[in-house]
Amino acid sequence: MNESTRGMKASELIDTLSDEFEIDEERAREVALERIQKNQMPIYLRTLIGFGSFVTAGFLMAIIGETLDIDESLIYAVGLFHVICAIPLYLYGRKIEQHTPLEAFLTFFSFAIILAGKIMCIVGFTAAFEPDDVLGASLIVNIIFTCVTYPIYSLYMDRFISFTSCLVMALFWVMEQMSWPEEITTMAFFSLVAPLAFIMMIHPRVTRTFRPVSIGLLATSIGLAVAITGISPGILQIGDLLKESKISIEDLIMIFSAPVVMFFVSVYVIIWSCGGKIGKKKRVLVVSILALFLLSSTLMTGPVLAISIIVLGYTQHDRIISLLGTLMLPVALFQITRRLDLGLMDTGIILVIKASVILLVYFVYKTWAFTINDENQDFERKA
Repeated sequence: MNESTRGMKASELIDTLSDEFEIDEERAREVALERIQKNQMPIYLRTLIGFGSFVTAGFLMAIIGETLDIDESLIYAVGLFHVICAIPLYLYGRKIEQHTPLEAFLTFFSFAIILAGKIMCIVGFTAAFEPDDVLGASLIVNIIFTCVTYPIYSLYMDRFISFTSCLVMALFWVMEQMSWPEEITTMAFFSLVAPLAFIMMIHPRVTRTFRPVSIGLLATSIGLAVAITGISPGILQIGDLLKESKISIEDLIMIFSAPVVMFFVSVYVIIWSCGGKIGKKKRVLVVSILALFLLSSTLMTGPVLAISIIVLGYTQHDRIISLLGTLMLPVALFQITRRLDLGLMDTGIILVIKASVILLVYFVYKTWAFTINDENQDFERKA
């Protein structure tokens, strides 16, 4: 990239691409505006302020519980008051000058208030009305507050926490009502949530308004994948169970459902990241699909999900998503290795082999994927 194109803006890039390809410039600008991060605050600062908001919400609930002599049946009224106060406080913070200490304080203080208020509303409702299905009633209250505050209170963290909590509560409610084994429920839920998460993350018509929903689905998929690795048998254990005829066909199909679904999802992500039918990285595409098939056939659902998240984050230039997948990959590999139930020496050797394979794959893919061909070298310089 030369000096003249190093500071290229999004509009200039769209103009350059329109000279080379037939694209809808107006639609491209709309997508660019939707994808541009509106919050320019550094990630580490947002993390610290968000953590402080959680601590503030916890202390706020503790102070109310210890100092105010309020009956448990009236806690939901106090929580509702907090929610009502937090919304105008947040809206006022949106009107003043952005990216200032005052705006950050008002925003995250309102987040602490609304977080504490929602928790008190849910807890207070169950304490006041004592429903037979406590989890189901709490889920309904949570869904109502999420639907009411989502279009008004547009803070990313609140939307993410509200939706994700609804999703997790729904999972436990289904497990409680259906009386299914946790292995079946976890795999069935993963088979539904994981494809939906990647579809919402990739589909161009899903705006940033629903980005917290996509991230919530993705985070839930990660938790379910970790749970699947911990509770389901590995490929070696399945072989022993088949020899001893201790596993039914239905259970075998359910065990393989999660890795099969994740294989098709990962193939879709890889093809999408390579440009689909117009992509030129055919060798990378074929080798990637074969590797994903090998991993999925050995029930490595977690590593396949981690690889898909890394590819997704890299393609969308989202460092947080890439970091999430990068952190999940070693955890998933450690879980898979531990599930083999081998000795200390054998486990160490397998970990060394896995690390060597990962390094080899990295350097091979770096050579394949980042080599600029002569035919498109001029275009790479422009873009």
